[in-house]
Amino acid sequence: MSNNTTEFAAPNWKTPQKVLLRTFTIYAAVTIIPLIPSFYQQDFDAGFSVVNYPWRWLDVISQNNPWFFSSQGGKNYFGWFITLVVCLIAGTIWTFAEKQVDKNKNVLEGTRNDNKLYDLFFVLVRYQVALRMSWFAIAKVFPVQMPFPTISQLNTNLGDFTAGKLYWLTTGVSPFFEVFAGVFELTATVLILFRRTTTLGALMMIAILLPIWFVNIGYDAGVELASLHLLLLSLLLLAKDADRFWALLIQHQQAAISYIKPPAFSQQWKKQARLVFKIAFIFVFIVYRGYHYEHLYAAGKTFKLPLDDGIKSFIGFYKVNDFKLNGQSIPYSPNDSVRWQNVVFEKFNTISIKVQKPFKLNTQNKIRTTEYYGNIGRLFYGYEADTVKKTLLLKNRADTTEKVVLSYQIPFPGKFILKGLNERRDSIYIELNKVDKQYPLALKRNSKAAD
Repeated sequence: MSNNTTEFAAPNWKTPQKVLLRTFTIYAAVTIIPLIPSFYQQDFDAGFSVVNYPWRWLDVISQNNPWFFSSQGGKNYFGWFITLVVCLIAGTIWTFAEKQVDKNKNVLEGTRNDNKLYDLFFVLVRYQVALRMSWFAIAKVFPVQMPFPTISQLNTNLGDFTAGKLYWLTTGVSPFFEVFAGVFELTATVLILFRRTTTLGALMMIAILLPIWFVNIGYDAGVELASLHLLLLSLLLLAKDADRFWALLIQHQQAAISYIKPPAFSQQWKKQARLVFKIAFIFVFIVYRGYHYEHLYAAGKTFKLPLDDGIKSFIGFYKVNDFKLNGQSIPYSPNDSVRWQNVVFEKFNTISIKVQKPFKLNTQNKIRTTEYYGNIGRLFYGYEADTVKKTLLLKNRADTTEKVVLSYQIPFPGKFILKGLNERRDSIYIELNKVDKQYPLALKRNSKAAD
């Protein structure tokens, strides 16, 4: 390969190329602008905690998914295909309508217009990939996207997890691997933002996104179509050099990869505005957001789990020694659908309860549903503790309308006595004994942290 790059130029755009250019320009625009009403109707604070963490509006913008991303479990290929077809039809109409309007213009003038449009397409695709991937990259560099398994997850049967949830947990077990992947993604993201390194960034992004797409197919991990969408955009960034890659890789001939020169603005303020926009994008979406994610990780938190702290002295795994319903003691049975089997107090304000009852599997991959998304076998409650009155207000994480108020006593450290009414207004009495349970996964992680 030649050490020099050449300026990209298309001296004579053929009609099929014109149609494809307009098709994918429309596609890039409609997939970066949130056009679906549900995006604006969502509770941003419930999903992103924008009130307490206002910088999370950056994550809102980064995740303004096209309509076909979230429908059908993130696998709406038909919707994606229909979107492409509609863009193709619109691109065809645009091409031939423009041809009629500009039929008196000479070929060179038409070419200049096509080159300007290509530059717009080039900017839209680069910044869309960077916008979406910057969030994934930073959330891996400071490993909060796939957190280490919680105590509840460590005490959930393997068969109670979906394949996608297992993939997330096994990745979270190895922060080193997650950070490595994040650094690779972040490097590719930054390279795509600069015109001379866009090709290298796109090649790296393809190397990243292709296995991610297959992982999501194999594990049903929830972002299958989203990864394919970004993979397509990264491939489109290489389309301008398709013949050069063919010559280099197949014909083994020398080829110089082209680059898109910045627009030659005649007015100084436009040149400055372009530079300010790029610097602001990098600072806000990468540097500023990275700074806040680093603080989040340093505090031992992740947006995939509740952010409110639990009572430190409560944290741990508890065996249910005695369980009474309406005054009647219910002996332990692994098949009992009423009796609690064990209880976990997390470091955040969650209580999870192991109960042998039918569970409705939740497979919606949404913000902060990592506790009960993709697994069954446990009930998850957020709790508010009144340490003066010795009461716990429990709110079902999956159904926040379901509330339970319990009083508690701690006769001695490690022993809990809970009393109150359950959601069916039955009186319950529970004795909990803390178990000092060791987890090989956690021991290995803690020993590395100590080193």
